[in-house]
Amino acid sequence: MTFKQIDTQDLPDIQSVGKLYEHIETGAQVLYLENEDTNKAFTIGFKTPPYNDNGIAHIIEHSVLNGSQKYPSKEPFVELIKGSLNTFVNAMTFSDKTIYPVASTNQKDFMHLMSVYLDAVFKPNFYSNPQILAQEGWHYHLESAEEELIYKGVVYNEMKGATASPDRQVQHQLTRQLYPNSIYRHESGGEPYAIPSLTQEEFIQFHQTYYHPSNSLTVLYGKIDEQETFAALEAYFDGAGKVEEAVDLSFEAAKPEEELVESTYSITTGDDPTGKDYLALGWHVAEPDDVLDRFGLEVVEELLFGHNQSPLKKALLDAEIGGDISGGAADFGYPTAFMMTAKYSDASKMPQFKEIVEKTLTQLVTEGIDPELIDAALNKIAFQTKEAAISEDSPRGVIYAINAYRSWLYEETPYANLQFTTYLEQLGELAREGYFEKLIKQKLLENSLHTAVVLKAEPGKSDRIEAESHAKLQEYKASLSEEEIQELVDQTQSLIKRQETPDKPEDLAKIPTLTKEDLSTHVEDYPLTESSFYAETSFYQAEQFTAGIDYISLYVDLKDVETEDYVWLSLLSRLVGKLGTKTYDSAALQRQLDLYTGGIYGNITIHEDTSGELKPYFVLRGKALESSLNELVLLMQEILCHTQFEEEAEITTVVQQLISQFERMIQSRSHVLAANRGLSQVKASAKLNEMVSGMDQFHFLKKVLSDLQSGKADKVKTQLGEMLQRLSNKRRLHVLYVGEAERAEEVKEALQTAFNDLPEAALGHPAIIKPGTKQNEAFVTAQDVNYVAIASDAMDSFAYTGTAKVLATTIRYSYLWNEIRVKGGAYGSMYNHQRNGSFALSSYRDPNIRKTLAAYKGLPGYIEQIELSDSELLKYIIGTISPMEQPKSAFSKGLTAFNRLKTGLTKEELVHLKEEILAADSTALAELHKDLKEVLEDSTIVVIGNKTQIEKESDLFDTVKELY
Repeated sequence: MTFKQIDTQDLPDIQSVGKLYEHIETGAQVLYLENEDTNKAFTIGFKTPPYNDNGIAHIIEHSVLNGSQKYPSKEPFVELIKGSLNTFVNAMTFSDKTIYPVASTNQKDFMHLMSVYLDAVFKPNFYSNPQILAQEGWHYHLESAEEELIYKGVVYNEMKGATASPDRQVQHQLTRQLYPNSIYRHESGGEPYAIPSLTQEEFIQFHQTYYHPSNSLTVLYGKIDEQETFAALEAYFDGAGKVEEAVDLSFEAAKPEEELVESTYSITTGDDPTGKDYLALGWHVAEPDDVLDRFGLEVVEELLFGHNQSPLKKALLDAEIGGDISGGAADFGYPTAFMMTAKYSDASKMPQFKEIVEKTLTQLVTEGIDPELIDAALNKIAFQTKEAAISEDSPRGVIYAINAYRSWLYEETPYANLQFTTYLEQLGELAREGYFEKLIKQKLLENSLHTAVVLKAEPGKSDRIEAESHAKLQEYKASLSEEEIQELVDQTQSLIKRQETPDKPEDLAKIPTLTKEDLSTHVEDYPLTESSFYAETSFYQAEQFTAGIDYISLYVDLKDVETEDYVWLSLLSRLVGKLGTKTYDSAALQRQLDLYTGGIYGNITIHEDTSGELKPYFVLRGKALESSLNELVLLMQEILCHTQFEEEAEITTVVQQLISQFERMIQSRSHVLAANRGLSQVKASAKLNEMVSGMDQFHFLKKVLSDLQSGKADKVKTQLGEMLQRLSNKRRLHVLYVGEAERAEEVKEALQTAFNDLPEAALGHPAIIKPGTKQNEAFVTAQDVNYVAIASDAMDSFAYTGTAKVLATTIRYSYLWNEIRVKGGAYGSMYNHQRNGSFALSSYRDPNIRKTLAAYKGLPGYIEQIELSDSELLKYIIGTISPMEQPKSAFSKGLTAFNRLKTGLTKEELVHLKEEILAADSTALAELHKDLKEVLEDSTIVVIGNKTQIEKESDLFDTVKELY
């Protein structure tokens, strides 16, 4: 073995032993987090410091996965996903590093994933094929001499969407001002204006410089075959030589040249910019060796901004500095900053913003922070870290790798952020000596390394910039000779030909895959027992090992509630736990929640069984350590039965925050919003979800905010109070408990006692829920990209079978990936077909509208002609089984058992579905083209996106509205 072990460390917080190795020849370090977790993980990371805003590190992250020496197919990444049982596959670009993590519970599969990723990062094909940069980064796109010249590229369009976010712009402006003498002033993802400056020569040089074993840090996790795994690393490390000069990411932070910088962000043309400015303050507060202080700053974040009653957040909200206040520590890599942001503000309020921050922080330092407030913050963070250590919903090995890089990347120990209990205990002791007051004084009040940003709302800015860019492109085209124009056409057509040309069978055959024998029809049976709770209601117990945590969910039956009431129910679910109750004001309630629980929160869930019957619930979920069961139960009773609606300012704040959250969702998840909006026109269950969390809810929230701000608050408070009173009924209350079996009776009795005084009234007749109006809709936002969706009810025309699920995988990773992403230039696409008949397609950060819709309509023709070899079909079968094998946390298992019961889904049906998946054949897939055609012909269109492009395609829509 060409590695030597240089360190060992017990890591009880993550139930692991850390073993640190060094490759003797290259100096490459490997951290193995050894434990019994079968969900193995591999992450290789590189220091990748950007030198400007052209996005080179980000585009390389995409491009290395587009073919390599050993796996020369166009996209082994996609082929790998098809034939893998992975629990995680991705690549991520940070401000100063790029990482490539994979995870799997299958050792054979784990080695396949490692093999493809190692070859990708060290032996990529883009050195000899500039079309990879053209596709993933940017290129001049001109399909014929008569067309207008445009830019196209996956990352180019991704970043047009990402950088449109004002939240991201605020952060970028602050880092540019705080760290002007460092790499952290650059946008590592790439600015759209700068991406087209990137050349093939720069691309190759960057990879040669940074993608070397000497510059790599690798994390292995779980129950792996050490000999086999290290041999895979040796195959790429041995013989690589050593790069003597290490990449140094350190720098000395200097006082920013400007204390205040102003810029603008785009809102829709014609929109009123009043009250839509952002104000932000930022301080440089820590570096990688300040481990204790970095943990301390996370506690300070919780103390100052943990909830609306936190002292600084409350002071800023009470002074109406902004409608939504946020803040906290931001880890950018080598530097850590502390940031505070006021959204829905006005530039003129910046002096007052600074004044209140200084006054409040000074008061906390001089008068001292309430010890109970500190205990509550520490308890909250400790609970979160304990729960994360037992969670299966995310691959722990990948999360721990990212945490290790937070110090390891900068020549510090990799263990610092994997030993949180030690630091939290130390902080608890130091708190009695005034540690947090000293930290606030040193890092914020007396810190000269600070700056401020004002980001003003500018109507139509993105449209103006896009028009200017387009005009420059046409000027450039006009300056070209006929020969040069033809050269661009030839390059474009050559790229299209590459994208359309199938991989050689012999190249595809080189990509490792599992066999059918590696697959199983086994379905885990999650236990769920039902007993009587009150008359006509049930207590459900899901027995799971939860490491001493009780999970309680109160399900309030809504079957007799009319459609129009769901917007109010959704708002009510977001307010409970944030407003005062009969016993506690809102501040005291938050303190109790943080001291004794892991959180109590509400939501609305709608189940639909196989007959189409809807089973909607108002849900209040809570969790706490077993020792705090009584406090958890009493707090849940207090919140559900005695929430008060007199705090008008607090209701206004929460509504403003919910609007802000939705606006952020528009920036990042509009493909889901568009698809769900379309489904709401054809599915009753989707209509309720639209009222709860979609555009109907967004428009409702804006109306409520207007009422609250215009003297109509009593109407809002009365409606909320009446709605809560209606829910307070023994005959509505069901319970799901996830935890240890021997605790179930104690939990049940505590709940029965707590809610025994609830009134008891018969429920009304089940409400009749109908879908919304069927129409093609477009929603304009201040973005340069689009999210294009179609939706349909496939219940009677397209059966949800194992064959249909294999078809879905085939469509996702062949047709849609190629048509929407590779050729269309969108960042991604979504294919969604559910058991209840919901069917939707949508695109993500898409430069097109009509072209994407045409691609959707071309699906049946593609399916009709499909002929898959046995090896191709096997990949799609494996890719279909893979999501069904994902590990679940204890709570998720319990919730899954409950959901299966409410939807009528049995274990036997899931086993049968897997059997159908394994039996799928190419002929059966092709025969589904008729069903798919029928579904598509009956679909409705919803587009969220760019105003100019939507107006250009206005004939596609029945209505066009402004969204945000």
